[in-house]
Amino acid sequence: MVSYGHSWVDGDGASTKTSCLAALVAARLGLDLDNRGVGGSSSTGTAALTLAAPPPPAVLYLLMTGLNDLRLGGDSPSSLEQYADALRTILGAFRQASPEAQVVALAQPHLVDFSLHAPHNRGSNALVDTYNLELRRIAAAHRGVVVVEPDGWDAASMLDADTVHPNDAGHACLARAAVVAVTAAWQ
Repeated sequence: MVSYGHSWVDGDGASTKTSCLAALVAARLGLDLDNRGVGGSSSTGTAALTLAAPPPPAVLYLLMTGLNDLRLGGDSPSSLEQYADALRTILGAFRQASPEAQVVALAQPHLVDFSLHAPHNRGSNALVDTYNLELRRIAAAHRGVVVVEPDGWDAASMLDADTVHPNDAGHACLARAAVVAVTAAWQ
């Protein structure tokens, strides 16, 4: 399994490397993990990464991106447009590397507070919903991509004290949702 995305994929907020959402998904599916998550990255940064070094072949790609885009860009239409373009690039790179691979794109769950951490303080849960809608729209045009909404997400109890990164419970919730989606797709 190869994973790409922002700090949540990289493992920020998890107490150990093995309690990170990407590590949990790979372990539960019995797959080796190549985690290419980069803390602080935007979707355009992830797209640039896939262009600079094409993704390795894999049976499963895990993607979670967009949070930093909306936290920095706010409701700027160009920020959303760049996000959509980046998603097309990333998903295209996955398909090029492994035409039959399953892709799980995790929808961004809500946060409790967007006001901290300037200049990344321009987001809102309404924008999270807008970006998730765009993710679903772009994913629908790509074969083998499943968008996963984490069932049971509770921002009040599943985010770290920094209000931005998931704690172990949050990582576990996201991993469970991804594993359920992959298991259903592989049946």
